[in-house]
Amino acid sequence: MDIEQFELELLNLINSFLKSVGGKGPKQTEVRLMGDTIVYILRGILTKREKTLMVNTEGRKMVLDARRSFMELVKERRNTEFEQFLGCKIVESYESWSLDDDSAVAVLLLDRAIFKKI
Repeated sequence: MDIEQFELELLNLINSFLKSVGGKGPKQTEVRLMGDTIVYILRGILTKREKTLMVNTEGRKMVLDARRSFMELVKERRNTEFEQFLGCKIVESYESWSLDDDSAVAVLLLDRAIFKKI
C-alpha cells in the first residue's frame, strides 16, 4: 500500500471510530505521517449541545472536562483499534482541543516508523 492510500484508510478509521464512540464525527480530518509520529487534525468537532453550553466560562469548562474524560474512557479501545490497523504499538498519545476554533489535534508516537524514508 502506498502512503496516500494508507493516509486515506487511516483517515477513514479515525472518522469511523469517532462516530462510533461519540455519535458524531468531525466535519473535516487531516492526517500527517512523520516517521514514527502520526498527527491528525479534526475540524467541526463540537455538537450543537456543546456550542450552546459554551456561552459562558463555566460551560466552556464543562465541555473541555467532558471531552477529556470521554477521551480517557475510550483511549484503550482507540489504541487497540489503531494498533491493529497500524501494525505497531502506540507508545504515547496526546490530544488537545481549541474550542474557539471548533477543532482538535491528536499526536500518536509509535514504536517504529510506518514508512521508511526514501
